Amino acid sequence: MNLKQIMRQELAPQLVNLRKERGLSLQDVALQSPLSMNMISLMEKGAPLSARHYLRLIKFYGKKLEFQLTDIK
Repeated sequence: MNLKQIMRQELAPQLVNLRKERGLSLQDVALQSPLSMNMISLMEKGAPLSARHYLRLIKFYGKKLEFQLTDIK
């Protein structure tokens, strides 16, 4: 697994949670952001899309992306 795959795998469920915490449907987010419902759905599934798309959705939710190194278990 490469870094992009790991990032998408970790990010996808967080994007779903952010949307649901705000009580928004995919359609709501699509209407309020520059992204289509299909694009948002793909991102929430961790699809291999451009980081630019992911960053647009992250910004829409008022968040920023940070990386953290942790000890190996």
